[in-house]
Amino acid sequence: MNRRIALVLVAAAFILSPVARGGQIVNIGMFLSQCPDRDPAFAQIVHDFELRRDGLPVSEAPCTEPIGAMAVAQYSDTLIVRQGLRVIYYMDRGQSGHLPWTSGTLYDWMKSKIGGINIVTGGGSSCCAQFGGKTFINVGSENDFNRDFDRTWPGIAGNIDLYAHETRHVDGFPHSSCCGITNGCDNTFDMANLSPYGVQWWLNHLWLTGGIDVGYECLVPADVNAATNWFLSSVNDQFRTRFCANLPAVQALPPTPGGACPPQPRRRSARH
Repeated sequence: MNRRIALVLVAAAFILSPVARGGQIVNIGMFLSQCPDRDPAFAQIVHDFELRRDGLPVSEAPCTEPIGAMAVAQYSDTLIVRQGLRVIYYMDRGQSGHLPWTSGTLYDWMKSKIGGINIVTGGGSSCCAQFGGKTFINVGSENDFNRDFDRTWPGIAGNIDLYAHETRHVDGFPHSSCCGITNGCDNTFDMANLSPYGVQWWLNHLWLTGGIDVGYECLVPADVNAATNWFLSSVNDQFRTRFCANLPAVQALPPTPGGACPPQPRRRSARH
């Protein structure tokens, strides 16, 4: 390959990047089609968050692009967790004051609380475990249906808010059974001190309103509608009902769900 062709390919890759110059995601669909290990931040993410399976260190899983074309069985639990961490790394870069429980980004807060994620075969999520002197949250392995769903933005977002929920337990928040679900409730929704379910509610609220904008409004209309319905249902049905006092208000559909579509990268023809 001559130098001119190499420069054209590098330029094209930059133009088609789903991450803006400021470091935030501008097209979540394009972003999720890419493999985690192709990302410039991958080495940093691996350094910051160790992955284990049933307590044992894992090898990084092979990945081919686009991820949507991979066989479901090949889109492994390890890849799914790495993809979620990759979104967390970028999604609110440069923002501050948007998360009531920390002054900075979700990534930096999680990094300050845990050293990794342990995938539990056939299990569910919990906090916490200790391996090698580090605190880990536990997440369950997934079946084919959920692995397929986790190629979409709602699927990955659902994983992210779960990671945040379990990480919030590090700060000493227990659950109660006050809402009728055994150990599946939080006593109150307190904006000044959000509990684990409060953290999940808040993240879904930001994704719905565009307080954290990953460009999902730039997807095809069917996918925009699916994501909007997912986030609206999450704040009004799934997480609101987990509190027994001071429930958050029912949220109306915002005028521009997800925020306005930012300028998208465009393919330019190469000069010859």
